[in-house]
Amino acid sequence: MAPWGLIGRAQVADACEQTHNRFKPPKVHVVTLKAVDIRVTVRGFAARVDASLTYHNATDNALELEFRMPVDEGAAVYKFEAVIGGRKISAQCLEKKKAEKIYKDAVQSGHTAVLAREDALTADTFHLALGNLPGGSQAELQLSMMMELKVKTDGAVSFTLPTVLNPRYCPCDISPSQHTESVARTGNSETVIVSEAYTFGINAKVQGGHVIARIASHRESLNVELSDDSMSAEVTQDSGGFKPDHDWSMLVYYTNPYKTHIIRESGERAGTGLMKDDLVMVNLHPEFTEESYSHRNEILFVVDCSGSMHGDRIQSARATLLLFLKSLPTGCYFNVISFGSTYSLLFSDGSQEYTEETLKKALGLHSTIEADMGGTEILQPIKQIYSTPPKPGYARQIILLTDGQVFNVDQVKELVSRHAHETRVFAVGIGDGASTALVYGLARAGRGHAEMVYQQDKLQLKVMGLVRSMLQESAQDVRIIFDVDPPGGIKLIPKNPPIIFGGQHLIMYVRVPTSTEVKSITVSGVVGNAEFKNCYSGSDVVTIHDEEKTLHRLAARAQINEWQIDNEEDVVEDMITLSLATGVVCRRTALVGVDQDMKPVGHNPEAQPIPRTRSPGVSFRSMLKKMRKKIYFNKESPIKSRAERDADGDMGEEAESVSEGHSPVDCGKNLMSVVSLQKFDGSWTLEDAVKITSLPHLLLAGATTYKNETSWATSVVLAFLETKYSAEKDEWALLANKAQMFIARCGDDVEALMVAARKVLAEN
Repeated sequence: MAPWGLIGRAQVADACEQTHNRFKPPKVHVVTLKAVDIRVTVRGFAARVDASLTYHNATDNALELEFRMPVDEGAAVYKFEAVIGGRKISAQCLEKKKAEKIYKDAVQSGHTAVLAREDALTADTFHLALGNLPGGSQAELQLSMMMELKVKTDGAVSFTLPTVLNPRYCPCDISPSQHTESVARTGNSETVIVSEAYTFGINAKVQGGHVIARIASHRESLNVELSDDSMSAEVTQDSGGFKPDHDWSMLVYYTNPYKTHIIRESGERAGTGLMKDDLVMVNLHPEFTEESYSHRNEILFVVDCSGSMHGDRIQSARATLLLFLKSLPTGCYFNVISFGSTYSLLFSDGSQEYTEETLKKALGLHSTIEADMGGTEILQPIKQIYSTPPKPGYARQIILLTDGQVFNVDQVKELVSRHAHETRVFAVGIGDGASTALVYGLARAGRGHAEMVYQQDKLQLKVMGLVRSMLQESAQDVRIIFDVDPPGGIKLIPKNPPIIFGGQHLIMYVRVPTSTEVKSITVSGVVGNAEFKNCYSGSDVVTIHDEEKTLHRLAARAQINEWQIDNEEDVVEDMITLSLATGVVCRRTALVGVDQDMKPVGHNPEAQPIPRTRSPGVSFRSMLKKMRKKIYFNKESPIKSRAERDADGDMGEEAESVSEGHSPVDCGKNLMSVVSLQKFDGSWTLEDAVKITSLPHLLLAGATTYKNETSWATSVVLAFLETKYSAEKDEWALLANKAQMFIARCGDDVEALMVAARKVLAEN
């Protein structure tokens, strides 16, 4: 599962020996991965990652090595170097076919060469190759990239380093040749594997003009040294080190993350295209009023029930589904689609109006949902959704929960992009190794929003944040105006304005001529029947000088991502031109470098080329298992179906549903138990309030005056949520809005009842 594994082949000079060895078991050589060193520099809302991997070829033969490395889907990979025997090979960005030919010719002629390419089917995997590593020598490979960082729902600026590359499910309509590239080489095929005895070091610096409140991690034990002025910090892993069996993450909390930040990065005077001009990065958090929320939505909850979702993932998905169902506003339409190798719809005839009866049916599904549907075939259920038009007068929204382990990312993104004018897509990726190309790519193609969840108990928080976004009216007529002197020359990157969601971190890039003064910036639009406008002065713009041109390269990656979603031939030339000017690799370019000074090694002009194999990105232990037993990644382990488990009388530990009812003692000790008791109209009964608070019935019934007993009971439960689950407020906020609307419909004063309810709980 660890991505730092590597498979290669030894080059053997005798072509006759190649034929002879065809009938022998493959030789296994060990290439020692001595160290992995990761250096991260965080500046505000951007990060630069420099990854260094040191390998030792313990054989006597020159080896051609290749491996796969996971990266964030939005990362701008721009630099690849190799240091061998004191000599540095620096790669340059070229058109992909040209780069591949240069690499192939260099390897066949005995020269040492390097090649880095984006995977042909998914943007979150890179293929790195090192040709002709001399026997007994050591190589240090260095890869550099930029990453955009956004403020998450809990206010943290989240940095995640992908270190896990999971096997990806291969749908039956994609042949192996579509996801296994073939490049010729000389020599005999011999398996080369990497031992696991290596060090993995991660060091991070946080700086850049923001006051740091704290730095934490959900999973790592970090040593943090904060400067006296709290403007910078040094972060290292503790003495126990890092084991790359999960993605490494760090959360940076600034004292005011929601403040608008506008940064202007100077360009290269000798550069071309985008790199020559200055680049402005705008970070803002627009807020919309609650009146912008609409009940005229058709909401489709699409949940991954494949075998890889077993254990904590499906339990979290089940709890999230309950929270989602209870939070829906009356008057909307909804459906639930479960998928794996096949798919099933809660309502086979299409979305149904949210009523007490349809909610009851949905809760029945919630109580039985399991990770028992085989592989992750996401394309077919999405096709099924688009096969019927949206409900007239209702905005159709899809929210997807998946661990995202699929190959056919581009197929799904293309389908979503074609329907983006009528259906928005929101996505949540669950767990280490989930495909960021799928999760972020679908949200971008569907003009929605996405989140990655690495800690299962954060799933409900992230999903409900997306639900709040999808219930908002869409922002229309968005305009971004720069008042500059002299006028003209301003270009938004990408050219289409981004989708704006209230409360979500919005990042925009604008290209500005170097001699231009920015006087003001205005972002405006219409939400529902109300206009919104955010104005910023030129004095708010902070100018920086960065030799690596971080913001320029992030802007280039944003433009490339949009072009790759559009998938139009007329932008191919522009995409390649932008990639070559900035060095940011895209699907049609690659980084290639050749050591011309070194004497050719292991060169045999008569040797015949053989097809390349590539590493599945798994650990040494997993490779040994594969040598004993053949494994197919396009089918997941067989799992009993729900019907088979029912027949066996084996429902497992996960079958207990929180909606089955609770004892008075336990009912208020779990947020989901409180949620499960809420009625369709948003209310809780007095009996519910007694169970949840454990207070006597007579005490609650006679505590204050009210017009409606149920509205009073609902106020008590809301006060209980405020008291006991204040930290989880973002999860139950939509439920609370629904409950307050119920109280108001009963004719009671919402605030007066809440004051009385808080007093009762405080005194008892």
